[in-house]
Amino acid sequence: MDNKQTSKLEMFKAVQTYLDANTATWSTIPILTSLKNDFDTVVDAIDSAAGEQESARVYLGKNKTTQKRVVAEKTDILNDALEAYAAIEGKAELEQKASKTFSDLYRLRNQDFETVVKETIALLEQHLTELEGYGVTADQITDLKNSFDQFLILQGQPRQYRIAEKQATTGMSDLFTNATDILNTKMDKLMTRFKRSNTNFFNGYLAAR
Repeated sequence: MDNKQTSKLEMFKAVQTYLDANTATWSTIPILTSLKNDFDTVVDAIDSAAGEQESARVYLGKNKTTQKRVVAEKTDILNDALEAYAAIEGKAELEQKASKTFSDLYRLRNQDFETVVKETIALLEQHLTELEGYGVTADQITDLKNSFDQFLILQGQPRQYRIAEKQATTGMSDLFTNATDILNTKMDKLMTRFKRSNTNFFNGYLAAR
């Protein structure tokens, strides 16, 4: 990558990190969740295309502890819907499995954390049809999988879920164009909804950009 691309990748990673740290603010908006997944897919392809270049490693932008917090928060959000569904339908065993809070999850040893997150993802997928009425979407589960995969990578382990497929593009330049287009023509426009309703979040997004 040249210097311009390296700087852009740094910005892409900053946006990813900021959005992951503020999941609760935007993740209930289906189009934003879908766009975030598309953006993650392209940035993942840039990392893969860069191969062993040091510049691709430098801007991971997250450490293991931070990423564990991100995964715990996303799991907690979806767990709440799963727990509510189980309680209303009288599924006591499922309700108990879904009762873990953010703190419960975050305090788990990493090995136990992995087990619980995998189990939660499996339960969310198993009950997705029913959970759609509780605001859970397939894109939200995909977003959780992407974040969990990143946690596993930082743990020195292979991905559990290969969500981000390689882009059918001809080169690095096309990948950067795709990522820039997602931000400039789509995500930036949607983020203006927070300009007055959540000024701090909006300004933080602009800073990451």
